Amino acid sequence: MAMAPHQQAIHFAASHLHWLTRAQASHGWFQLDALLECTPAGADEAVPYVLAAHVPAGRMYAPAGPLLQQPPYSFQLIAGPSDHTILRRAVEPSGPAVPADSSHEHQHQFQSLDWQLSIGPAEPLQPEGLALLRSPPPSLNLLLELANGHGHLRLQAPLRHWNHRADPTGWQLETGPLLWPMNLQTFLAAPSSAGLTTAWMHANRSNRVTMSGDRLPAHELEAQLSLLAFL
Repeated sequence: MAMAPHQQAIHFAASHLHWLTRAQASHGWFQLDALLECTPAGADEAVPYVLAAHVPAGRMYAPAGPLLQQPPYSFQLIAGPSDHTILRRAVEPSGPAVPADSSHEHQHQFQSLDWQLSIGPAEPLQPEGLALLRSPPPSLNLLLELANGHGHLRLQAPLRHWNHRADPTGWQLETGPLLWPMNLQTFLAAPSSAGLTTAWMHANRSNRVTMSGDRLPAHELEAQLSLLAFL
């Protein structure tokens, strides 16, 4: 039997987003959590979107006092080629209101915003093969692909948790945070960072997943799930 060809996978721990603000020329560096590539129907090229790491908001460069913003909140950045969305969530749910989510063109707030992906060779793996992995297992990425009459989505992110058993044979993946559209048809018709949100994925079949999230009610999707094991 011929061996499956090697593929390229993203080392997310070594990949980053960088911004340079217009105000005070402040640099920000974020590790990346996920990459979603969108190809609308009839398009020649995929449009990439990245999810930056989730962090608590701080009082940058404050000379004294606690460095946590008051009221305390966390934020996470979704970025595309020309626009970005910042999701903000209260650390204390019953506390005062925090700044609202916002979506803007990069030039509204930043002198520059871009990202760099660290790529390495990986071996394709089906989830059914998790039980055969050596211990400790290699680093794994999930690869989720969805295609319909409106276009194609390709999601890659680190696989952070999985279960498997030998008898009876079975497996399940639960992982995130990921990046996913709040409305598939609307997003594929007009991709933008504002149409995306953070998400979590559950799966125990390679052709069907359950997606859920803070702004995404739990729902099932028919999509093709596979894994990439770093060599």
